[in-house]
Amino acid sequence: MTSTQERLGDRRRGPVWARLDSIRRWSSRAPWVGFLGRRIAQGLVVVFGAVLISFVLVQLSGDPAEVLARGLLPDAQVRQLSHQLGYDRPFLVQFLDYFGRLLHGDLGQSFRYHQSAASLVLQALPNTGVLVVGAMVLASIVALAASTFSTLHRETPLDQLIRRVLIVAQGLPEYWLGLMLLMVFGAWARWLPVVGFSSWSAAILPVVTLAAPIAGVFTRLLRSQLLDQMQSDFVVALRAKGLTEREIVVRHALPNAMIPFVTYLALQLGWLVGGTIVVEAVFTWPGIGSLALAAVKTRDLQVIQAVVVVVAVVYVACSLAADLIVAAIDPRIRTGRSA
Repeated sequence: MTSTQERLGDRRRGPVWARLDSIRRWSSRAPWVGFLGRRIAQGLVVVFGAVLISFVLVQLSGDPAEVLARGLLPDAQVRQLSHQLGYDRPFLVQFLDYFGRLLHGDLGQSFRYHQSAASLVLQALPNTGVLVVGAMVLASIVALAASTFSTLHRETPLDQLIRRVLIVAQGLPEYWLGLMLLMVFGAWARWLPVVGFSSWSAAILPVVTLAAPIAGVFTRLLRSQLLDQMQSDFVVALRAKGLTEREIVVRHALPNAMIPFVTYLALQLGWLVGGTIVVEAVFTWPGIGSLALAAVKTRDLQVIQAVVVVVAVVYVACSLAADLIVAAIDPRIRTGRSA
């Protein structure tokens, strides 16, 4: 009776209201849809904020035409160039024009390379992705092995040794570690190439340089989560059933500890895409960090803005992927008990 009255009421209020109400009832049966919608909306806000901040910072640096042509052209030609490029228009008009072009995939033209800024960033992004993904995989493998071993042998000399080594690795400056690896394995032993992306073996040293400090952070986080799980009531019940410590840690404690670990891993993946500048500079790696550094040196403002926008999009995509993975692991999010 109630559902019949609701349908009749929907018809009286019009088809649009009925459609919205049907969407609301459908989303109530699938709570993860609302969870995903909120995360997507938050990601769009982050990207818009990054676009706005990068645009404001470029504007604060002065008229881009004057920045690029100062000392190269007479003042009259500089003002003419500024007018042709539209840099003498009001701030709001310039931003709306830039944002409109951005929605169509136009990130501007590079003044240095005389080609699309988007194409330059997209060409460099896969090279950075090789380093980032390789470093995350290596750091995750080390963290899983070290944290599991450390939990099984907690408060033993081996546990203390592992923790101290990883604390030292976590505190190593990337530029120093990269230079040491370059000198030892490249210049002295000549085992690995040290410049550019000439072969896949050239990625080993920069990947290890990126992975070393991250492995320390990952291991400490995962070990802390495992120790919390080992103090839970369900672990006491599992011990009472006769399961060994290894079975408890690997089969039961580790999957539960992976939820915050996966979230942190995905966030670090997004941060690393924009944080590889030092490593790429040390190893002359043709990635997005080197492109950004060259753009800053040559004042290629369109490329700088393009790098900021792409890094923001990648970070939001990684964060959204982490939310989806956690929702798949944790049934409470799918049932609406956690969001």
